[in-house]
Amino acid sequence: MLRRSFLRYAGETRQSLQQQLRGVDFLKNRFTNKGTAFTLEERDHLGVTGLLPPAVESISDQIDRYWSQFNLLDQPINKYQLLRGLLDTNTTLYYALGLKYVKDILPIIYTPTVGEACQKYGALYQRDNGVYISSTYAGQIRSVLANTRKRAVDIIVVTDGSRILGLGDLGANGMGISIGKCSLYVLGGGISPSRVLPVMIDVGTNNESLKSDPLYLGNRISRVADEEFYAVMDEFMASVKDLWPEAVVQFEDFSNNHCFDMLTRYQEKYRCFNDDIQGTGAVVSAGFINAIALANLPPKDHRLLVFGAGSAAAGVVQAISDLSVSKFGITKEDVKKQVYLVDSQGLVSNNREGRLQKHKVQWARDDTPADKANALKSLWDVVQYVKPTALLGLGGVGPVFTEEIVKFMTTYCSRPIIFPLSNPSSKAEILPSDAYKWSNGKAIVASGSPFPDTTVNGKVYRPSQGNNMYIFPGVGLGCTIALPATIPQELLVVASKRLTDMVGSALESQQTLYPPINEIRNVSKNIAVAVIQECQRLGIATTKLPDSPQELMKLVDRRMYAPKYPDEAYYMKGKRKSALRSPTRHHNPTGTVEAPKQ
Repeated sequence: MLRRSFLRYAGETRQSLQQQLRGVDFLKNRFTNKGTAFTLEERDHLGVTGLLPPAVESISDQIDRYWSQFNLLDQPINKYQLLRGLLDTNTTLYYALGLKYVKDILPIIYTPTVGEACQKYGALYQRDNGVYISSTYAGQIRSVLANTRKRAVDIIVVTDGSRILGLGDLGANGMGISIGKCSLYVLGGGISPSRVLPVMIDVGTNNESLKSDPLYLGNRISRVADEEFYAVMDEFMASVKDLWPEAVVQFEDFSNNHCFDMLTRYQEKYRCFNDDIQGTGAVVSAGFINAIALANLPPKDHRLLVFGAGSAAAGVVQAISDLSVSKFGITKEDVKKQVYLVDSQGLVSNNREGRLQKHKVQWARDDTPADKANALKSLWDVVQYVKPTALLGLGGVGPVFTEEIVKFMTTYCSRPIIFPLSNPSSKAEILPSDAYKWSNGKAIVASGSPFPDTTVNGKVYRPSQGNNMYIFPGVGLGCTIALPATIPQELLVVASKRLTDMVGSALESQQTLYPPINEIRNVSKNIAVAVIQECQRLGIATTKLPDSPQELMKLVDRRMYAPKYPDEAYYMKGKRKSALRSPTRHHNPTGTVEAPKQ
């Protein structure tokens, strides 16, 4: 009798506890939490009355409060921490705030502040919502990914932390990059936040200071050999396709010794692309084509000097070549004659000493005189030899575009094009303010990180920002709708072309090379439509889609997530304090609660 009473009591206690927790779970789940926006009726129904302050607020009230908190903080890294905390507790509010103040918040959640956040990731860590794939998980990677309990994933951003921005090998701290890029997919591309997944491939680090840092959270081993690295990546890509066959995989910040080979290995087998090579190339080429229009010099007369010859540089010159062929009808051979790469050894040419890396070969100069091949080692030497009309900085080593170089360019070029593109801002090749001052306001400038306006002779100059956010969210969105089996280079070219055309009259009137960043949703929508149309033209779209551009625009618009709280009916289902299920469309048999897709 005693045992029967105890068991009945224990069962009732478990049931009571379960009922109480199910209401609290809506507060703890970042997709369903409304915080002070829960109505009194919802609080009573969920059994959370008294667990929130009495006031009932709108999402606008909450945005105002967080914006006030944001502006109370002086240091960007502290603002980053505030926003990361909000992302982890109330995802809807995080994106509503981000969309309202995108121009102010973008430099915090991504470059330049994300660089510092990655450097300090272990010290700042509280929680994140990414997946860590360790090299020790061989044979278990599908199970590890399945632990996310995600029914559907649209976008995966994956890095191994081997070359974070211009900061080098940051190992597992690179997770901050994947999280940041996923946030931009939601803000810029309207991907549902429950359907993005940041991933860190932890195959060790060769950064000795990290391995000895007591706060480092990654594997304290040297980076594994190529054979083991590709075994992990092969299993990861196969597992992703098996679990989430509609997902787009974006490779992010992989080192040069892997990134090109990874594209060759996977791009014709999976729906994937490399943002550092292809995304950077697409956005920079769009800005460069517009800069050419401002420079009042025919395309065939430009001489393009690229400082840096890594993955981003290779992607940029390839994209400029592709877009120039499409836009101007010139040949790739003609474009190659106009391109000069400079690496740590000087001008990249076929007759200099030493063997060239594979990705540099196609851009190596064939016309360098024998007596110059090994003499053109410094940037200044190359500038004097080439007399470039455009300087693109992708070296990631900090200021190298000197006053001497800029002033020399103005002696033979009326509007020098100067793009300091390396991130974060500390790695920029020149401050835009110096480019304007040293050229007496003649320079056409686009940077990788955001920089303030500059006044020269009473005139205000505003540098454009070649932000990859103009390209990859729209490309990802378009591919999640058209579902091509792979992502061919043609899709990046049409995205770049559409971005070029979207500046319109502002190119001449405002001297800007890109649309305003606060119009990013409209930019992504247009790029997504262009990508879908190109998929249809190539015959690689695997979903039934309308042919009309207007209907495609409406379809894309409907698919874009809007940060709004679920309505009251979502929370009021079932009996009071009962176990609440998510809507049928997002029902997950594992028990994960997801907000309804917007």
